[in-house]
Amino acid sequence: MQIIYLHGFSSAPASHKARRLRDALAPMPLLIADYPSHRPCEAIATITALIDRNRRQHPRDRLALIGSSLGGYYAQHLAATRDEIDRVVLINPALDPQPPLEPWIGANTNMVTGEPFHFSREAWEQLADFDTPSASITIPTLLLLDSGDDVIPHEFAAEKYRNLPGRTIVYPEGSHAFDHLGEAIPEIVRFLAP
Repeated sequence: MQIIYLHGFSSAPASHKARRLRDALAPMPLLIADYPSHRPCEAIATITALIDRNRRQHPRDRLALIGSSLGGYYAQHLAATRDEIDRVVLINPALDPQPPLEPWIGANTNMVTGEPFHFSREAWEQLADFDTPSASITIPTLLLLDSGDDVIPHEFAAEKYRNLPGRTIVYPEGSHAFDHLGEAIPEIVRFLAP
């Protein structure tokens, strides 16, 4: 099993969640995608190139995506449009990312790296191009939600994804950062294990 992790908006490959998942999933390889989450078209192109490279290097291995927040939004789009993806884990995924990200239009600082970046209105508008109906996802899916998510109401997420071919786990309280990663890791390992 090859696994690619997609971080959220204003995050980076060095995030706590990415490092924790990499360590917890070993010896399964976890590739942490380095992509500009704030530029949707470039983000999808970068992730697609990573998937293509991975398929050339490991043509017989299964491929899974783990996406958190906006990374979950991108993961669900790719899960519905790329045949190579065998399964997907969505962690507090962004459902309709435009409303919560509109206040971020303009100058920002990456929460992990401290580097400045600009989120343009054009990029914000491009997010709509990757909206994917949950019915389009036909591969096994593990949906992990914190009920205390202050960005995406967990009830809305659970309802949108109620017909996914897989399992939904809602953890009490928590936040959009997904405070229950430690509890969820055994579920992720079981879901991804061969």
